[in-house]
Amino acid sequence: MRPAAVLTLTALLASGPLAHARTGSAQPGVTLKRAPAVSLPAAACTLPGGPLPTQTRAVFILDTSGSMRGIGDGRADIFGRVKAAVNAYVRAEKPDRVELVTFDGGLRRRRSYTLPADTGRWNADLAALHADGRNTYLYRSVAQALAPLDAAGRYATSVFILTDGIDNDPDPAHTAARALAAFHARGPLDTLSYIALGTEIPREARTALRESRYAQGLTVPVGEVPTLAGSGSTVATVTDPARVPAPFPDGTPLTLAAGEAAGRVRLADGQARGGFARLDVTGRLPYGTPALLCAPPTTPDGPPRRVLLRLKIGPEPGLTWLNPGADRALRVGETVTLRYRLDPDLRAEGLALRLPPGLAGELLHQPGSRELALRLTNTGLEGGGPFIPALVFADGRVRPLPAVTGTGGGGGSAAVIRPPAAPAKSSRLAAWWLPLLAALLVLGLLGAFLPALRRRRFRRVPPAPPAPTVPTVEGIQYREDRTLALVGGGGLVTAVPTPLGGPFDLGLLARVPHLSGLRFQQDREGLRVLRVPADLEVSQGTRLLREDDVVRPDTLLGVAVAHPARSSHPPLGTLVGLGLPLHLRADGVTLHVTGPYGDHALTLRPGITDLGVAFGAPALHGLKLTISGPHILLADLPAGVRLRRAADGADLHPGTYLPAEAQLEWREAKAPGSGS
Repeated sequence: MRPAAVLTLTALLASGPLAHARTGSAQPGVTLKRAPAVSLPAAACTLPGGPLPTQTRAVFILDTSGSMRGIGDGRADIFGRVKAAVNAYVRAEKPDRVELVTFDGGLRRRRSYTLPADTGRWNADLAALHADGRNTYLYRSVAQALAPLDAAGRYATSVFILTDGIDNDPDPAHTAARALAAFHARGPLDTLSYIALGTEIPREARTALRESRYAQGLTVPVGEVPTLAGSGSTVATVTDPARVPAPFPDGTPLTLAAGEAAGRVRLADGQARGGFARLDVTGRLPYGTPALLCAPPTTPDGPPRRVLLRLKIGPEPGLTWLNPGADRALRVGETVTLRYRLDPDLRAEGLALRLPPGLAGELLHQPGSRELALRLTNTGLEGGGPFIPALVFADGRVRPLPAVTGTGGGGGSAAVIRPPAAPAKSSRLAAWWLPLLAALLVLGLLGAFLPALRRRRFRRVPPAPPAPTVPTVEGIQYREDRTLALVGGGGLVTAVPTPLGGPFDLGLLARVPHLSGLRFQQDREGLRVLRVPADLEVSQGTRLLREDDVVRPDTLLGVAVAHPARSSHPPLGTLVGLGLPLHLRADGVTLHVTGPYGDHALTLRPGITDLGVAFGAPALHGLKLTISGPHILLADLPAGVRLRRAADGADLHPGTYLPAEAQLEWREAKAPGSGS
């Protein structure tokens, strides 16, 4: 946020008429005589609890009656300069979102803009706006403009009402108090400025403004328009404690509320100087620590002027590598997937890969998630290295990633895709006679051993002994500080990193597969339910939660698995990060185990492969596969596991080929890993 020259408007005193003394400014944004200094009570500068806004929003409620052009009872043609003042505010303050609402004999038009993407549309719409309406149904229109505003936890909102008239609505039910109360989703830092352009504010409106605790009334002389820049609440990022944005006149007394960081950060000087303030910081501050910088209000009964600070002074957040054992020695054509979790202050939006020649990459992440996957493919690294890929953040910072080497040798890893090599040109002849020779050999062996096979039954090899079960999650605790915790069967409570804005998947955040697909979003009212999977039951008391339900803070929810296809505690080993449900996909002799959050690949070697052993997953012990020519053959299936063909749902049995895609389920009779 840029420091901007602040227009100090005449105070609207609760007990007296408006002051219209002009200081002689001839600029479009007139500066009026400043109100007497107002002291700021300590209680007026308090860091709000709960989710804090991360962006700014400006809402302009603009009178478009003909009087704004001097028509009818209008006293001056000011509409063009009012539009210029509005546009100057947007250019100077750069709000993330703008709402433009126009009214005359009722609400006429409402349009929203996300900046800077919609800058062209904003400029065009503002230029095309005309003041040609009749009447001034002010209170009715303000109520209709404020009521739909939402996302109070995301934006610090500054509302500006600009009118040169007084309410002439024939319906007495529409009052000033009712209009201001319509801002239902108002956040603790939101403000409203009623700016009377060359007219007085009626007594009932002055009373409503004073009692609202978030609004103020201001006036300018006839024929003049205000400079709006520097008004309202805003949000600023602080990287240098010696240059803290304080867009107030020099000498303005300042107050700082630092919440939990009060003992480690304070104001070095209690006044604004050159649009900035200075902080003294002791010890280490978590990256993104919030603080609130306050200045006295413009009017005696108005809200304080506030800047919400995000103190990014400490060490920057980074990445946690989730699969450091991944094989990064790649032959040409091979792929490795590196999985990471972002620290809470980082966002996956805007990330990009910077790769050396010969290495291709793909960046995968679920919207709203802090986990991401980087799929790297060797397209031309013949040998040597190391080759260093890098992750580029939206702000231009570059984070080097683990080195990748090119190799001509074999080897493998469960996380590396090993496609079979293409046949050489010299082996074209062998391509048709080798399969024939192999088939004759197999027939001969069957003929030799068939009598013995008839006399002897196959014995089913029992699967490996089950691993200890993981404690299941039986409850979700939504705490008073709007954080989440999981409650285990033994009463163990585990905190979960909880986003304050945007939708999130609880199973992904907590790395609990049987909660995958359970999605929430925080808003002003509490924790809103976005999705409950069909095979989960989430209850509050005796009532099952449904989509769009809202959970209030300090609530304990119950969780139960309602469908046998999803195990309540499947010991999935290295596959746990993929989430449930799981699918098996055959690509030649490469097996892909795919979940909602990613893909794990295993190239099968000659012989029997036990997936439970290969993935360290007790739930899959006894699920055995083998290579049969260019196909994968299901060799054994434990009693607790069920495989179905995805195309028609038919069960798969040992001795059949694995289809292109199969659904992996656990039978209701036995828990995963319980044996056969």
